[in-house]
Amino acid sequence: MLLYTISLCKNKVLAEEIVSTAFFKALQTADETVRDFKAWLFTVCRNEYYSICRNKKYLSRLPMDDTVFDPCDDLLDGIIRQEEYRSLYRCVSLLQEDQKEAVLLFYFSAMSISEISVITQKSVSNVKVILHRARENLKKLMEVTQ
Repeated sequence: MLLYTISLCKNKVLAEEIVSTAFFKALQTADETVRDFKAWLFTVCRNEYYSICRNKKYLSRLPMDDTVFDPCDDLLDGIIRQEEYRSLYRCVSLLQEDQKEAVLLFYFSAMSISEISVITQKSVSNVKVILHRARENLKKLMEVTQ
């Protein structure tokens, strides 16, 4: 969830604040009417980010933290893997907003297509099309950066 929020606001501190606010709202409004809690929580983060952008327009494009965490023990493998992740994440960040959001939710947050559909308020078939186009664009971007 934090990675998804960082991808939205491009600022780790602000992303942590948004996620914290989302969890606080979850505790305040916890009831049994929420069918998919994970999707609901991601939606709260997304809406909180948009709310902040509406209130403070300058926050929408703060510089992105380039921190990638890697639990790899071998230093060389860790450095190589970290650079691969950075390269992949940079390519993902170049995608259109809807494609970037779908890729981050599907691959980095391990959400199902139906959960992404709920969060983005798009149909399941539309999410599938967006993911397909994102994969094609990501493949082209990765070929260019290699």
